[in-house]
Amino acid sequence: MPSVTPADVLARRRRLILSGDADGFADLFAPDAVIEAPFAPPGAPSRLEGREAIREYARHVMGSPLRLEEFEVVQLYQTQDPEVAIVEVRATGTVTTTGRSLAATSIQILRIREGQIVSFRDFADPRVLDDVIGEPRPQFARVVTAQAGAKGFDDIIRFAQQQLPAARQQPGFNAFFLLTDAGTGKVITVSLWDTREQMEAVEAPADRMTSQAAPATGVTPLRLETYDVAMQA
Repeated sequence: MPSVTPADVLARRRRLILSGDADGFADLFAPDAVIEAPFAPPGAPSRLEGREAIREYARHVMGSPLRLEEFEVVQLYQTQDPEVAIVEVRATGTVTTTGRSLAATSIQILRIREGQIVSFRDFADPRVLDDVIGEPRPQFARVVTAQAGAKGFDDIIRFAQQQLPAARQQPGFNAFFLLTDAGTGKVITVSLWDTREQMEAVEAPADRMTSQAAPATGVTPLRLETYDVAMQA
């Protein structure tokens, strides 16, 4: 009977992951197998010991909102040690709760013995897992309400587009929304931040910037409010 190659194990792993079979995935591992993730995000384990721990975590991940659409081994490197393989993996998927698409590439080192994975080290981008299976992070919203002038919204939108690249570089920045109502001329901007401290750190510079822009855009008056984000769907 021909021996099981690393390529065979990886192909079976792909099928199990794409089908969401957590138990089948766990059964690929030896009873005392170890998984290590040196760059694991907060809320995700950096080390799992034993098949049953791997099974429990696999159920957690495959029960998360992430639905993988592809899980491809881009390159398979066989080392001089016949048990050790290095693979480059590319995955794409969607977070069902938000519709957000995700793409990630990782380098993985596996030791496969007699058709079972004995050890597995995954060097993946931690931000991808953090968005999907990490502990929920509190968010804070900075809301500015204003009234557009006679020129309408064009100058306001143009100003926001100019300032957005710099805002994205600020620590803790998550998202920005510009809302307009043509019937009333009302303008609302909403920015989301990881922590209240990070949000408050930009308030003074943002207030100065908005005050400087007001004459050019015709916006008046301005009202600032801050909120805790209690729910996001």
